[in-house]
Order: sequence, then C-alpha cells, then structure tokens
Amino acid sequence: MRKHSSKNIRSGLAVTLALLSGLWIFPGASQAETITELDFTSGSVALKNGSTTIASRNFTTSGEIVMGQYQPLPDIIAPISINVPLLGTHTFSLFTSGPNPAPSSSTSGSTITADLNSLFAQLTGGLIPVGGLNTNIGGNATGSFNSLTNAFTGLTWSHGLGGVPGLPSNLSVQFTLNGTAQLAAVPLPGAALLFGSGLAGLILRRVRQLSA
Repeated sequence: MRKHSSKNIRSGLAVTLALLSGLWIFPGASQAETITELDFTSGSVALKNGSTTIASRNFTTSGEIVMGQYQPLPDIIAPISINVPLLGTHTFSLFTSGPNPAPSSSTSGSTITADLNSLFAQLTGGLIPVGGLNTNIGGNATGSFNSLTNAFTGLTWSHGLGGVPGLPSNLSVQFTLNGTAQLAAVPLPGAALLFGSGLAGLILRRVRQLSA
C-alpha cells in the first residue's frame, strides 16, 4: 500500500511540475505578448494612386523580419518585382535600417501590431535612376492574430512614395503579410513561482517519508 501511495505522489509531483512549466512557456491567450520574429509565407504589394490600385502583386516567397535588430540585404526576403503600367517593372529588395528604431511587434487578443518604420526598399527598374535607390517604405502595421496557432493574417501598412526620383508624387505602396509569429516566453509572476516551489517541496518531503 505504501509503495502504491508513493507512486501516486510521484505522479502528482510530475503533473504539478508539468503544469508549472506549461504556465511558464504559454501565457494566457488574452494577455499582450511580445513577438520576437515574424515568419511570413505569403503576402502582397500594391502601388496606389490615392485610393486607386494601379498595380499589385501577390507573392508566396517566405521571409522573416526579426524584432529588435536591423537586417541587411537580402536577409528579409528575395527581391519582389511588380509590373507598373506605363512605368515598367519595379523590384523591391527589403531591408531594415536606422535612424528609426529596429522593428518591434506584439499581440493583444486577436490583434497583432508591428512597428516597421525602419523598413526600407532598394528600388530598381522603370523610371528609377540607373543603379537603383534606397527609400523608406515602413510604417505601423496592424493585422489579425490567432492565439491558438500564432498565425497572423492581413498584417498591413502603407507608405507614401512622394519625393522618390522617377515616380509620381502621389504614389504610395501598401504591403500585406501573412504567416506565423514567434513569441517570447513569459515567466510566471514571483508569487506563482514561490507557491509552486513550496508545493513541490512539500510533495518531495512526503515522498521521502513514505519511502523511509
């Protein structure tokens, strides 16, 4: 009988520790969570004249935007080309750089937001000067987030292209990304950790008493 009780207590200890570990790694779905990386698998880029879309391109090339650091070419994604009527084919090669802060992102319930103001594109083709040029195309992005799968959809932002040599001043570019977010582990509050360690200690002490 003592051997059976000891086995049950050990099983209880294992379950307790597993639950504590789960709480450490997986915070509640309704909590705001910090994102460490956006892994996108599809998306689109559109050139707009005011509210009118004059050219767009869907893409399925995978890419990643790492939070908290700058990424040089070609670390984010392979170049994306879009054919613009009367202006020819333009290619966007994405990278992040200062002076804006490095990318950051978080979730809140079913919403995901990202500060992508440090996102730049190396533009080539069309009426762009020979050799291309670098221009900021970043912005504050918002989309939908699934807390069960960590998938995000429709993460969208827009940026005006006014002042870019070779392009009309009223053009803007809009990006949309879909993929999966990598979340930072959220530790338990100190009180929960203290309770868990105390409970585990009591169970271990009881196991030793029954095993003696």
